[in-house]
Amino acid sequence: MPIIQSRFQPKRWLFRNSHLSTIYASLIRRWIPQVKFQRERLELVDGDFLDLDWSKKGGKKLVIVLAGLEGKAHSMYARSSIKHFNDQGWDALGLNYRGCSGEPNRLLRGYHMGASEDVKVVVEHAIEKYSYEEIVLIGFSLGGNLALKYAGEEGTLLPKQIKSIVSFSAPMDLQASEERMNRWYNWHYVKWFMLTLNWKANRKKRQYPKQLDSYRGFFMSGNFIYFDTHFTAPANGFASVDAYWEKSSCRPHLANITIPTLIIASKNDTFLSENCYPIQAATTNPNLYLEIPETGGHCAFIRYFNEQVWWMEERAFEFANAVLGQKGIPTNNTSVVDKLRA
Repeated sequence: MPIIQSRFQPKRWLFRNSHLSTIYASLIRRWIPQVKFQRERLELVDGDFLDLDWSKKGGKKLVIVLAGLEGKAHSMYARSSIKHFNDQGWDALGLNYRGCSGEPNRLLRGYHMGASEDVKVVVEHAIEKYSYEEIVLIGFSLGGNLALKYAGEEGTLLPKQIKSIVSFSAPMDLQASEERMNRWYNWHYVKWFMLTLNWKANRKKRQYPKQLDSYRGFFMSGNFIYFDTHFTAPANGFASVDAYWEKSSCRPHLANITIPTLIIASKNDTFLSENCYPIQAATTNPNLYLEIPETGGHCAFIRYFNEQVWWMEERAFEFANAVLGQKGIPTNNTSVVDKLRA
């Protein structure tokens, strides 16, 4: 499909700046959506577990929200999407990755950029136990990569209940994106992520010292390349960091996606490399819709102060509705529904 001309425009000039919008969205947002969750623990065949946070309205439509790195169902942008879909009568499920629910997971392995097998287990659980008829996946950053990778890996075997996917700010080329994160203008994000990532990794090193003998242990120091080389790759069974990057990036799987999928990434996202804007895949796969706003930062897309409904959840719901045939979305003078029917 052609690239979609984005309608996103910040109403305040401050939010044209990538860093200001990114930081505001994650740390300074004043209005925090209130969601009442019910937790379910899903035991996995490998002996580990996933904690699922549900917010139900009693319908047969479900949105599954996949947060970003170190995110969880209670992250602000995840809650915003859950609240918005709840308000439209949808049930919602926030997936807490291994080790991100407030309790350490049991195994050495944890979550990572390519752990799409956990997404598959959760989808199958929701269908088999709760009989949902229509499911939408929304992924943010790492979660966007997971959703796209899962859909591409499954291809024509994807459950018929999954109707669409929306991905925001996904780092589709892990190696190039990690190299970009090492640039000077991203140092503060790296230090912020390293705070919790290394805290968890240090705990795993104490539990499994022989398996993590090359990981020296840090607190706020280090970077993603070091972390993935000495912790993520060995802890999750990859032969090397290059193998981890190659096998975890969703980009090679985009051609195999068989359902309507909206990929959104802003031009001024300082986290993403050039390969994270899959123009070629979007022009050759009729199921892909690529939207590249000029501004928006990383998983931010803030329009003005104190907005109670973010553009991201609005856009995701618009697309989901279009796919279900309920409402068309203008995209280059043609609605998504019209394109799907063509």
